[in-house]
Amino acid sequence: MKKIIRVVSIAVAALALLTGCGKEFSADIDTVYVEKKGGIKGANVATFDKDYYSESELSDFINDAVNTYVAKEGDGTVAIADFGVTDGVAHVYLDYAGYEDYAQFNGVEFFAGTVLEAQAAGYEVPGDLKAVTEKETQMDETKNKIVIVGQQTTVRVDGEILFVSDNVTVNDKNSATVAFDLLDENATCGYVVYK
Repeated sequence: MKKIIRVVSIAVAALALLTGCGKEFSADIDTVYVEKKGGIKGANVATFDKDYYSESELSDFINDAVNTYVAKEGDGTVAIADFGVTDGVAHVYLDYAGYEDYAQFNGVEFFAGTVLEAQAAGYEVPGDLKAVTEKETQMDETKNKIVIVGQQTTVRVDGEILFVSDNVTVNDKNSATVAFDLLDENATCGYVVYK
């Protein structure tokens, strides 16, 4: 009996590894996920509980926005990964080829790359970023990666968050929430440095 349970456990674990279980992107709040190889996944989550809301109209709007962007910028720049309304909540998942497409499609300030690449792109990385852990106190501009975002959202990364700006709250080792008021002309981007 123990042998059968052990074989079944190993088979389930192997199946999980082979199917990528655990790597699927889902979110209950607006989230941008920066993948290890530079791909960007976005989740937009909103209440959708009024009688006059139409799921088909929202779907048409999303499809039109994506198709218009793709027609202008090229195939593979943005794609709809999933869309649905469940229990009065709409979830829209979009895949972006890179940070430039995320920024341009959403009309927000956004960068994802190394700290050195951010500086080369004209970003001034603040020197007063807060260390998240006591063991990492120095930023490595060539090895550490950074997400710079000018919107209220949760940022999720493939890695461990090391430093954040004052307007960022760390949720766990690989996600943080950026506080950003679009209506405040003096609002500053959130900075998330990770390895």
